[in-house]
Amino acid sequence: MTLAPILKKADLAIASGLFELFSDNALPATALAGIYDSLKSGGYLIYTNQPWHPEQEFISKTLNNHRGSSWVMRCRSQAEMDQLVERAGFKKVTMRIDRFGIFTVSLAIKTVPADDE
Repeated sequence: MTLAPILKKADLAIASGLFELFSDNALPATALAGIYDSLKSGGYLIYTNQPWHPEQEFISKTLNNHRGSSWVMRCRSQAEMDQLVERAGFKKVTMRIDRFGIFTVSLAIKTVPADDE
């Protein structure tokens, strides 16, 4: 049972600082599908990404993840992250990136399949 049928659908969802915690794409894809289901048609998703991080090796040697093992951050190219979002049913609207190319913030809109209109 999912919460989506019980709760009122949202206009906006934010996924920030989350997807780099997972090494493969299965959990981010599942999360994005859940976000899609929880949004109204035309709702927005704001998502962040870290295409690279200058202290990635330092972080993995000094910090632990939520499971107690070394935190190996999974940096994804922006194209890979955008593909995950698109496969979940969103269309990217715009993106901002810091001057070092480390952090991005993107806005996407929930698209509705033609047979659901």
